[in-house]
Amino acid sequence: MGGARILSEAQIEEMCELREKGWPVERIAAHFTEAGTRVSPGSIAWQCLKHGADTTPKRRGICTQPVEPYRRGGHVVRPYTADDDVLLRVLDMQGFRVSVIARRLGRKENSIRGRLLTLARRDARAEEAEA
Repeated sequence: MGGARILSEAQIEEMCELREKGWPVERIAAHFTEAGTRVSPGSIAWQCLKHGADTTPKRRGICTQPVEPYRRGGHVVRPYTADDDVLLRVLDMQGFRVSVIARRLGRKENSIRGRLLTLARRDARAEEAEA
């Protein structure tokens, strides 16, 4: 039985970029398999979440993220609003722990962690675009 495979930073960055372009994790997995690296869709999804890859669907450059909760995979998804993002950033900058922020926003801690990573990645892209 083999050990855990270590992905390079370049591979993780490529996964995140492809996911942000709207590629499903299964297609990304096939892409990496064709290139000689087997990575499961679950690993890709985790790396994208961990690194804050923004997976919001985009059409014609406009975010089409619904504001109303919807069902996906048997559970309710409650998208973040612009107001949620502002409050999340303020609480994070004030030094509140993730658990406190999660309770305040009525969300799970992993959701808060993932959103903070997504917002950080968006900020980094905006800074790169300005430079």
